[in-house]
Amino acid sequence: MTRDDGAAEVSVPPVGSRHAETQVAGLTPDLRSDQATRLVLSGFVERMLACEAGIIDDLDPEWLHDYRVALRRSRSILREMKGVFPECQAERFAAGLKRIGEVTSPLRDWQVLLAEFPDYETTVPEVLRPALAPLRVHLERKATASHGDLTRYLTSPEYRRWMEAWRRFLARRPPKRPVAPNAARLIQEVSDRRIWKSYRRFVRAATALHAESPAESFHALRKKGKSLRYLLETFGPLHGESVLRRLVAPLKKIQEVLGGLQDASVHRAHLLTLGRELYGEEAPLETLLALGILVGDLERRQWVCRNAFRDHYSAFDRKEVRRRFRKWFAPGEAEERAAVSSVAAGESLPTGDADP
Repeated sequence: MTRDDGAAEVSVPPVGSRHAETQVAGLTPDLRSDQATRLVLSGFVERMLACEAGIIDDLDPEWLHDYRVALRRSRSILREMKGVFPECQAERFAAGLKRIGEVTSPLRDWQVLLAEFPDYETTVPEVLRPALAPLRVHLERKATASHGDLTRYLTSPEYRRWMEAWRRFLARRPPKRPVAPNAARLIQEVSDRRIWKSYRRFVRAATALHAESPAESFHALRKKGKSLRYLLETFGPLHGESVLRRLVAPLKKIQEVLGGLQDASVHRAHLLTLGRELYGEEAPLETLLALGILVGDLERRQWVCRNAFRDHYSAFDRKEVRRRFRKWFAPGEAEERAAVSSVAAGESLPTGDADP
């Protein structure tokens, strides 16, 4: 469906929906890559806009979570779909999305720490649980200050102008003679190759990891896994829903382990910083002791995740999974499918195209 201005109509989940489906209405294999990518990104930006009021009114932490999920998917798809938009435009909007990520991150960090508080209370001995009260007060104060900062940003002319420019860009008609090398190619061809490259990149990095690898290596793999997952969830359905069931499910399990490792690392760093601040405010000794127990437990969680990674990755790196990735996304397989379709339609095959 299209609007009067020729732009694709975007289906947006109603305000208040939680973790809406990622499949994009109207996304078909025969769309041009620039048109299809605009359709996908338009859905993400509309979801972000639908969450703004809930964030500003501080209704529920899930509003910011949903906003940031759409933001991360936007950044990943824009980065991964190379050659679909002119490079200068892609870089400009990528920088703007990164800026939004930086501004929204502090509040989300405090919200997550506050959500973890019941677990913190069960981790420390019962005699020390009352001593965690100063930590909760400190976190609530941090969250309130960060919410004020974020509200001012989301209501600022700078943010509103940028979002409007982003929406206008995504609503444009595809140019008849695009300068971006992959803009006019079919979305299935371009997305298949991007998924294949992302998969190979993920496998290479995962194979090199072991329990003693630096935390930075695990975090880098997590980001590669997110990029692969977002590509699969967005463009995998062009091959049918079985792609999501058979490939995304085992990938999610790896992401859960990597996410647990990253969360434990981030929470540990935050608690150490908060401990220094509370020490400077002459917090009770019992509070600092309780914080030390929490930090120790987070270190234990990190090692549990590190040791669990290899088992979860082995479940993903199976012959059957490798075969499916190759069948659906490898360049040779994709070209064979395109050849069969073109011959059936009585068309001649394009030649001389560069690799997306």
